[in-house]
Amino acid sequence: MSLENYVTGLMKNPSPDLKGRLMLSLLDKLEKLYLSQVVKRREAEEKAAEDCGIPVISVGNVTAGGTGKTPCIIKMADMLEKEGFHPAIISRGYRSGLEKEGGLVSDGAHILVSQAMAGDEPYMMALKLPHVPVLVGKDRLRSVEKAKKLKADILLMDDGFQYWKLKRDRDLVLLDCTNPFGYEHALPRGLLREPLDALQRASLFILTKRDQVNEEQVEEIRNRLEKLAPGIPVICACHQPSRAVAFTKWMERNHEGPLSLVKGKRAYLVSGIGNPAAFARTAGEAGLFLTGEMAYDDHHHYSDEDLRNVISEALKYGADMIVTTEKDAVKMMNLKEIKRAAVPLYVLEIEMAFPEGEAVLRKQWEDLK
Repeated sequence: MSLENYVTGLMKNPSPDLKGRLMLSLLDKLEKLYLSQVVKRREAEEKAAEDCGIPVISVGNVTAGGTGKTPCIIKMADMLEKEGFHPAIISRGYRSGLEKEGGLVSDGAHILVSQAMAGDEPYMMALKLPHVPVLVGKDRLRSVEKAKKLKADILLMDDGFQYWKLKRDRDLVLLDCTNPFGYEHALPRGLLREPLDALQRASLFILTKRDQVNEEQVEEIRNRLEKLAPGIPVICACHQPSRAVAFTKWMERNHEGPLSLVKGKRAYLVSGIGNPAAFARTAGEAGLFLTGEMAYDDHHHYSDEDLRNVISEALKYGADMIVTTEKDAVKMMNLKEIKRAAVPLYVLEIEMAFPEGEAVLRKQWEDLK
């Protein structure tokens, strides 16, 4: 077991053994040190924060790990475009080739760099939003200036809740309903990136993975948020399948693929994500009949050998198609095996929906024009 998995297990364990208690005691000390540095840095950077001259909407979270920021930004960018805005997305591009120096992933017409240079999530956003500029770089202020030259009139800042060097007009904070408060501790003792009182900076809370908890749990989260940040609106979001696109078309930014065309098809799933069970559930919601699956570790880097193994398994189980996530598809784009696969490969696209909260979300930018 890796150290990361061991520590995560301790976070979840209400009654650890002696070894676990000693480890938690050490983590408690490191947590205090971490929080003191975070608060100090935030205070310094907020004092010197710059106003970029056009509206900025930050989409972030208070915990480490995925809460659905990428599909949320994609949905918001699409909504903003339809309402006459010219949005641009600025992202750090964590561990990408452009993270340090910064650069354009898409100018709103063409994708200008490779997936490796862009990073997985920025590249996926560029694929999904053909008319929206996507910029990456650790220095978001430099990205802002480039976005303004591309005539952007509103910015969506990806993972911006802890980026205090840039003033923003709205702070949208996403919370995972299955673990909204990061085990009640900051890193490395828990998953919080800041103290919970930081939630008072939020303009709107978006509860994701709503479908994985019951109504009572949602109400508990709402009540807790009202105590932590009184008066801040709360809406729920869900992820739902939207299209199943042939892989070669998906790479060409062709997103035509109604779910009705694949309903009832025998599908073999492949993914390298944190929650493969959620992907399987979404595939079932799309109307696919699941014959089997191959689940790699999260952030898996695919090889042609991996894909050959997947194809072999899909054939053995009599699958009509192999289906993967968009996150995984980005990492498979350069595999030679895709074009000669004996079983066609499809990308299951999902979208974030706000069943009862889209009007509340829209209010976040109505007065920013």
